[in-house]
Amino acid sequence: MCGCRRLIQLQQGLHVKLTKHKDANDYLANHDEKEFVSAWWNAKKFLPEGIISSRSEVLEIYNEAGSTSVASYPWSTLQELTKGIRYGEVVLLTAMEGVGKTEIFRGLEYHLLQTTDANIGVIHLEEGKRRFYDGLAGYELKTAAHHDPYLTPEQKIEAYDRAVKRDNRLHFYSHFSSDDPDAILDSIRFMAGACECRFIFLDHITMLVSGTPTDDERRALDYISTKLAGMVEELNFCLFLISHVNDDGKTRGSRNISKIADLHVQLLRNLEASDPVERNTTHLLVKKNRFASVTGPGGSLYFDKDTYLVSERPPATASLPPVETQLS
Repeated sequence: MCGCRRLIQLQQGLHVKLTKHKDANDYLANHDEKEFVSAWWNAKKFLPEGIISSRSEVLEIYNEAGSTSVASYPWSTLQELTKGIRYGEVVLLTAMEGVGKTEIFRGLEYHLLQTTDANIGVIHLEEGKRRFYDGLAGYELKTAAHHDPYLTPEQKIEAYDRAVKRDNRLHFYSHFSSDDPDAILDSIRFMAGACECRFIFLDHITMLVSGTPTDDERRALDYISTKLAGMVEELNFCLFLISHVNDDGKTRGSRNISKIADLHVQLLRNLEASDPVERNTTHLLVKKNRFASVTGPGGSLYFDKDTYLVSERPPATASLPPVETQLS
């Protein structure tokens, strides 16, 4: 009866899990027929890995609650279009340089600190640690903390304490000595796994491969974005990702960045507008929305240069500029 276990699997379409002996002949020789019969009747249908067919497996998927909103966006129009923030999603913001992506990230980071109890991981590759913590304190104090000469370090740390609510909740990546993208990937895995961060912000993915030859940049960004998408699904957190765009409005360096995104929001801002309010207004254009399947204008955000705070403009006072304005 050599190879009996494999024969049973192939002929009957069942996976008979034999634990005590290696095959049916050994069960007979050792007078363990009852154990073999029990294993046979408890066998599951044999399917290649990754194929789902049973009701219990479908029920398990629903019990994971992967489509349940776990947080909201701070801006009502985007919240309405997206139906909220979910774990297991990649949220991509794209724009030309100088549009104000980091400040929008900061507003979202602060909002999640205030409205959830989740741990948060932050990687701002173009911003030093002092500027980051000043920005966070500024949201709590409603002022541009990095500009205010009257704010003391004690006032800033008190603002930080109020913003994060508890120690070891906010994890900021401040090590920039390595140019190896795998070092960032390892840090994100550590934040999501060991630090239990459920929301992680990466600003920005293009910075990870800056200075590399064009073809190497594309391969590197393909690799990084694919790894990030797999990590988000495996560890079940939400990744907020920023990417610059090229002159055609596509994600710079790799088209795969936008392909792995569940939500893709393009940021549009007319930096040359004569009206100062319009010049400091960023318009959101939802280009991809897997969960809610709704695309189009996602609201407008005004950046107050005196307080460095971002707030939503009422729809009646803001109109979406032509995309060409950003690409000229």
